[in-house]
Amino acid sequence: MDEIPSGIQWLLESGIQNASGEHSGGFNGWYDLDKKTYPFVYSEITGYGITTLLFLNSLKQNPLFVKRAETAAGWITSKAFHPFGGARARAYNTEPDHMYSFESNMLLIFDNGMILPGLVGLYNATKNRRYLEAAVRIGNFLISMQKPDGFFYAAYDATNDKRIDSQEKWSSQSGSYHAKLSIGLLDLYNATKDDKYRESVLKICKASLDLQKNGRFITQRSEESTHMHPHCYSAEGLLYAGTVLGEDSFILSAKNAVEWALGTQTAEGGVPCKFVDGKFIVHERSDTLAQVLRLAIYMADAGLISHDERIEKLENRLLQFQKTSMPHAGGFFYGTELDGTRRNHINSWCSMFALQALTYYNHFKNRSKIGLNLFI
Repeated sequence: MDEIPSGIQWLLESGIQNASGEHSGGFNGWYDLDKKTYPFVYSEITGYGITTLLFLNSLKQNPLFVKRAETAAGWITSKAFHPFGGARARAYNTEPDHMYSFESNMLLIFDNGMILPGLVGLYNATKNRRYLEAAVRIGNFLISMQKPDGFFYAAYDATNDKRIDSQEKWSSQSGSYHAKLSIGLLDLYNATKDDKYRESVLKICKASLDLQKNGRFITQRSEESTHMHPHCYSAEGLLYAGTVLGEDSFILSAKNAVEWALGTQTAEGGVPCKFVDGKFIVHERSDTLAQVLRLAIYMADAGLISHDERIEKLENRLLQFQKTSMPHAGGFFYGTELDGTRRNHINSWCSMFALQALTYYNHFKNRSKIGLNLFI
């Protein structure tokens, strides 16, 4: 099986993006192989989906990629948007988790930050101003959720007019992972030349530096732990911002974060899920493998870290999570549970990250230039 073409075919033909019905255009979070269901349509992942389709179109132009991206944006603006300015999280096809359901009117800051670059990218590709107007709407909502110290609230409860910052888990609190909002905010700055978006990026990135300790970002402050997934989000945002703005301190922070992640690599080539109480929790997620691989390849290509066997081992380990048989051949399994058993679902964002990581890897091996444009 040719890994990248099969991954693209899965993205287009598996049904992970709804082709019809109430939620036409929206991307589902995953396909549950046991229950044979798509549990929910997910606005964050639909944002990633738009950027993924535009990334693929940048490699080889295909009108279908842009058409699919436009239907995804149509779902966000017609179904997910809330009057307050942001998008709601999930439309459930099965029993809903109220915290994340459309009905809760909970607007998650990170999710909206991942929708933003997709909308700006689609505006750049089509010059249709309705996508830029939608992007400005989200950009302004994000800035309204930024604190004076530079960090963002994690969510806005539009029903109760309440901003949320809770220590319950990494994604419910302010943190360095919000540095990844820099990607969409800087893209929006470049499209509008409104300096408030650039200033917002500088604030969150500078604040994020204070949460880095010996390379790793503290992603759960209550226990001083590091989840590899948001650790990588932090590095991704700082690398993008540092590159676009010429801020060497941001790039150095991202470099140190990547070196720390690579230093945790297991004998099998993967990376652990979490560091807490001085030890690693060594179950794996394919999205995190792809994130570390993308960052390591870019850093090595830029001469910021050494190119060694760690990159090849990461790529080999990532490929072990790709499904090779029907149904859903080409998509990527999410990962393993604490006991080592595989979670039996084919995951949309894991597959999107993996497609970009494998493309980066091929470019790197062929000595062709790797850029950060349309970073997913």
